[in-house]
Amino acid sequence: MFNKLSIRAERKQIEEAYGALFQFPDIYRPKTIINGLEESTVPIITSSQQKTITTSIWGILPKKFQGDWAVFQKHVNTLTIPAASLESKPWYAQTRETERCLMIVTGFYTTFIADGELLFFHMTQESGEPFCLAGISNELEDGFLTSSIITVKANTTFEEVNNSSNQMPIIVPEHQQKTWLNQTISLDEIATEKAIFTLTAEPISEDFFYDLNSDSEDNLSTLDREDFLPITLHDLLYSNRIDLSI
Repeated sequence: MFNKLSIRAERKQIEEAYGALFQFPDIYRPKTIINGLEESTVPIITSSQQKTITTSIWGILPKKFQGDWAVFQKHVNTLTIPAASLESKPWYAQTRETERCLMIVTGFYTTFIADGELLFFHMTQESGEPFCLAGISNELEDGFLTSSIITVKANTTFEEVNNSSNQMPIIVPEHQQKTWLNQTISLDEIATEKAIFTLTAEPISEDFFYDLNSDSEDNLSTLDREDFLPITLHDLLYSNRIDLSI
C-alpha cells in the first residue's frame, strides 16, 4: 500500500504537459510530500473532463457517504485499489458513478525492509517531469471529487525497491494516457513494465518524513546530498551501487 506521493511540478508545467488547464488554478501548490493518511488532494484528469485538471481528495469514498473522511479511511483505506478487486464488482468498481482517471504526480514513495531495517525510496523521473498513475474517481453528492490509485501485483523489478507489499502502482505512459481515459485499453494492456524503468530511485533518510511537514511545499533540492542521492532504477538493480541486503 502506498500512502505518500509528491507533486513538485509547477502549475504551468503540468498544464503544458497534458494540454489541459486547472479548474481551480489558485488552489494548486507544488508539494514534496502528499500524505494520504491525512485528508490530502491530488490533481487528476478524468474520462469525462479530459481538458480539465481537477483537484480530488485522495481516497475514494462512496457517492452518498455522509461521515468523516478520516474515519472511513481508517477502517477501509481506499488510497489504493488492487486491480483484482475491480473484477469482483464492489461499490467502487467501474459504474456510471465511477470513472477512470489519471492521477498526476512527480513521484511516489516506497519502502524496502532489509534485516529489520526500513529503507525508503522516492520514485521519480530524473527530469522532474510529472507522470501519471492509473486511477478511478467519483464525484460525491456535495460536488467533491475523490480518487484512488489502481495497483497490480508487483513485478520482480519493482520488488527491488518495495517489499512492504506485493502491489505496485500502474504508470501510464504518455502514448496510452488518452486510450486509458477513453476506455479503449484494459489495465493489462498498459505498458507499465517499460515505464517503471524510466523512473529514478532516490534513496532518502527516514528523518526526511519528519523534517518535512505533510503537504510541504519545500523543494527536495534543499536537502543535503546525504539525504538525497539520485540513482537510476536500472543502476540500482544492475550496477550493485546499493546493496539492499545490508
